[in-house]
Amino acid sequence: MIKILIVDDEEIQRKMLKSSLELKNYEVFVASSGEQGLEAFVKEKPEVIICDISMPGMDGMEMLEKVKLMNAEAQVIMLTGHGDMESAIASLKKGAFDYIIKPFNLEELCMNINRAAENQRLYLQLKIQQTQLLRAAKLTAMGELGAGVAHEMNQPLMAISSYLEGLLMNDALVTNLVLKNKMLKIKDQFVRLGTIVKRMHEYSGSRMGTFTEGDVKRPITDGLFLLTQQFKDHNIAVELQLQEDLPEVYIDRYQIQDVVVNFLINARDAIDEKFNQQEGGHIWFISKKLKNFPAIVSGVIDNGIAVKSGSEENLFEPFFTTKAPGKGTGLGLSVSFTIIKSHKGVIGFSSLKNERKIFYFVLPLDKEQDLAGVEALNKELKAELENL
Repeated sequence: MIKILIVDDEEIQRKMLKSSLELKNYEVFVASSGEQGLEAFVKEKPEVIICDISMPGMDGMEMLEKVKLMNAEAQVIMLTGHGDMESAIASLKKGAFDYIIKPFNLEELCMNINRAAENQRLYLQLKIQQTQLLRAAKLTAMGELGAGVAHEMNQPLMAISSYLEGLLMNDALVTNLVLKNKMLKIKDQFVRLGTIVKRMHEYSGSRMGTFTEGDVKRPITDGLFLLTQQFKDHNIAVELQLQEDLPEVYIDRYQIQDVVVNFLINARDAIDEKFNQQEGGHIWFISKKLKNFPAIVSGVIDNGIAVKSGSEENLFEPFFTTKAPGKGTGLGLSVSFTIIKSHKGVIGFSSLKNERKIFYFVLPLDKEQDLAGVEALNKELKAELENL
């Protein structure tokens, strides 16, 4: 249902327009002045504004300018009389979508409203696509940088490891057992660092959108590996509950790893906000085949702060974030949504028992099946989540 704001100082005109448009199944709000119109615009967020040009106080032209300053993509249709064509044309130059001459034809007005609403929808789609393209470009650049850094780090790591190995093998040089044990611990850390560098190189250089049959546990454990030390530093306990005999699914391993990392970072931040990096934070990562439906559900459960009431439906929208300013971009979950959608899966959120919550994704076992809107899956998923 398209939301419309009517701004007109003539009461009869407002009432007539409101009742006529509501009969056409539009959701209509009204304001009797430019000042009230601006307040209603901020509060109701209409998709289309119908504004009379000639009003006392703040007239339609001034309101149009102020609305456009607040939101350049706002769709405003101006109402004007035959004697004010100059202002009507000027309104187009100031960003109005169109103008209608009074007395007007209702069908013509409805056609313009629908065109204006479609225009705004296309604007929003374009904005989302531009944001996603920009993020993809940044990820590509970061990937190339990460691959280069990993390659450069690998050479000195190999050299240091080689020298250290040579010292350890020379019993004549290393006679102090305490020193030798310290050197063995250093060696262990170099092995770990080498593994991290290898994973960085793989992760950075493999963003070609390659789908293959694979075990979903691999991107889960790889994503967790990248954040293991952070969880230790933040006093967050992590428990894996991954079913051993999971069938393979058709995935892009590195895209799924992106989703895993986004989920884990959100869980970390929610736990930090509640426990302030003190003990008590807990993350459970689950992955299992659904009992009565051919799909695998994977998800991150945490006992951090709850999602703010009323925001559940917006969690996967671009730029939406419940984090404090500067703490989140509002892109992680929206990109995750796009990734899972490209895998023909579904992504979601649910509150659980014992003050916990889960962000999850479901992937089909049959790569030809699209899970979006499948009622049987929704029922099975609801039952599964209630048991967690």
